[in-house]
Amino acid sequence: MFNCLTICALILSAFFAQKSQAAVWETTSQWNDQTEAEYRQWVGANWNKNFFEQEGPMKGSILDCADVVYSVRVIFASQRGLPFAMKDPTSRGGKIISNEMTRWDSKSPDQRVRSFIQLIYDVGSTASLPADTYPTAISPATLGAGSVIVTDPENHHSWTIQRFSPTGIPYLLFGSRPARTLLYDRNDYPSVGFVFPLGIRPETNAGFRNFRQPTDIGKPASEVPGYSLEQYDFPAATFMRTVQKRMQQVQESNNQRVLRVYEESCKGAQERVAIVKGAIDKNEAIGSRCMDAQEYDDNSTPSRDTRLRDTFKDLQASFKDANAAKALSASTRKLAQSVLKGSVSATNTNAACIVEIAPGRRLTLGQIFALSINDKLSNNPHDTLEMRWGLDAGPSAKAQSCPVY
Repeated sequence: MFNCLTICALILSAFFAQKSQAAVWETTSQWNDQTEAEYRQWVGANWNKNFFEQEGPMKGSILDCADVVYSVRVIFASQRGLPFAMKDPTSRGGKIISNEMTRWDSKSPDQRVRSFIQLIYDVGSTASLPADTYPTAISPATLGAGSVIVTDPENHHSWTIQRFSPTGIPYLLFGSRPARTLLYDRNDYPSVGFVFPLGIRPETNAGFRNFRQPTDIGKPASEVPGYSLEQYDFPAATFMRTVQKRMQQVQESNNQRVLRVYEESCKGAQERVAIVKGAIDKNEAIGSRCMDAQEYDDNSTPSRDTRLRDTFKDLQASFKDANAAKALSASTRKLAQSVLKGSVSATNTNAACIVEIAPGRRLTLGQIFALSINDKLSNNPHDTLEMRWGLDAGPSAKAQSCPVY
């Protein structure tokens, strides 16, 4: 006959035995068409630039591009009791990283989720994404919120699609270098040259992709339900326009396109200010020492500068098309021309998009356009402020003496 102390001891023993085998979270549901639809709805309703500044197990996380892509899927799965699995990129034996791992038994449920996601941040990258995703067909039924865009390994970048506009334009959320908590956003397609720098070929694993369900991890991509290579047959010259046409509910007007691309170019130039300032501050702080590889990666801007130049080229092309079609309003024409002429002074009160590159130092978007198109902007973090913005010719003496990573 058991007394009270014995019963209590047995209860506690059972409790701690169960806790010692605790998974990251318990799997109570499975992925299917319904939960995939719920995933899209959740991303569209909840994923935003400030997500990691809000309350939750991942508040305050510092993320780069692949971290953001994985986080979307993991956080939704943890909240809905769905399984999450990815191929372990550090293992040659096909090991799996999943929510069934029990290495964080002593932690609270939220702490287990945070530790699990931190592990994924440590091992995951754009290089690991192809094993955990698959190329998808391009249609509203197959591509949407929660889908991802991955570049060729040459550019190692990725974006999460938060939604598509009625005109077929994606709103993208992503991380970048230097990693930070506040996400970056883009209301446009990346350029085909940036996504496919080595050509539109399926073997690069670049393009539009969806997450594999856990049961499909380790399978050849061709065996994953939904697998399609149709996007690789799109002509390079019209690749993103082809995707847009397939995704649109209504056609984007020429005027709308010019305004949208103008706004993206202005935002891209403004975002560059903080990145360059951080590099200047870092360079001053370390004195004569060269930046190491990680510091260089955090403070250089080759990909960002390429994307900005691509956006300016898109503005040129969209303006040319709209002008030929006589489809621009007077105000939009004036706005676009103020950039494309490239000569409007920052002292002109009518200048569009004034960018303060340093206290009291301003450039117009038109001036930055001219510097960018003529390849004057420096992405080297060892260069001076003036060189970074193309106002002085580089490289600096330090940039010449330090390695480029």
